[in-house]
Amino acid sequence: MKARTSILAVITCASSLVACNSNNEPKQKENSAETNPVTSTTIAEPAPVGKLVGKWVQPIPGQEPGKQGFQLNADGTASSINMHTLIYDKWKVKGDTLMLWNHTTGVKAAGQGIDTTIVKQITDSTLILMENGGMELSYTREK
Repeated sequence: MKARTSILAVITCASSLVACNSNNEPKQKENSAETNPVTSTTIAEPAPVGKLVGKWVQPIPGQEPGKQGFQLNADGTASSINMHTLIYDKWKVKGDTLMLWNHTTGVKAAGQGIDTTIVKQITDSTLILMENGGMELSYTREK
C-alpha cells in the first residue's frame, strides 16, 4: 500500500513537471495582432468600393420575415432600408473601414452620428461588418 502511494505521488509530480514545462522554446516578442483579436481580423485588404455599392439587408430581430439595412449608392449617398428613425445620408470607405453618416428622426433625442465598422468579408452576396466592440453584423445583398 505504501509503495502504491509512493508510485502515485511520483507519477503526479512527474506529470505536473511535464505540464508546467511543456513549451521549452524561448518566448518570442508578442505580436499586437495576436494580443488584439479585432486587429488580427482587420489586417485585411482595403474594402473594394465597387462591391459595396448596392442594397444590404439583414433580418429584423424578432420580426424575421422583415428585413432592414442600408443602400450604398455609387455617388457616395446612402439610405436606410426599413429603418424609420435611423436615416443614413452618405458613406465612405477608408482602407477596410466603412463609415456611414446618419441622423435620427422621430425620437426624443434626435441627433447625428457616424457608424464606423470594419469590412471583415465581402462577396457578391454577403457582407460581414465588425463593430468596435467586436460584434459581427451579417448582411445579404438584395437585388
